[in-house]
Amino acid sequence: MKNNKRVFPSITVTALIICNIIGCQDNREIAIVERINISDENNQLIIQLAELKVDSSQIEIYLEFLKEEIQTSVDKEPGVLTLYAMKEKGNPNNITIVEIYTDQETYESHTTSPHFRKYRNGTIGMVDSLKLTRMNPIIFASKPK
Repeated sequence: MKNNKRVFPSITVTALIICNIIGCQDNREIAIVERINISDENNQLIIQLAELKVDSSQIEIYLEFLKEEIQTSVDKEPGVLTLYAMKEKGNPNNITIVEIYTDQETYESHTTSPHFRKYRNGTIGMVDSLKLTRMNPIIFASKPK
């Protein structure tokens, strides 16, 4: 039986996953795939899960802040490789964000950026709890569309 799974030894796969999930509709997404080709041979990637519980009466406003922050971060910060925000099925107030940064310096720069501070300050009363968990990569794999 032929194995159709492609395994990539670099973070390029994060951009490929984005294309597989949302579909690459123009050259901008394809340029991201070509630009992000960073291996983690020196264990410098910062991979983090952010698990949030958001006040249900403020979830729509929270999501507006989150969308703006993620779009700005990915567009303006080259070292911000991946920000995936997801809500739990059946409990949309539970948000999980997968974050991948090239290194600790990039992460620290991101958390002090004007757009991140705007998000944090604007949503501080909306978030009931936040848990941050650092992760180590094992394998990234994706099927092309």
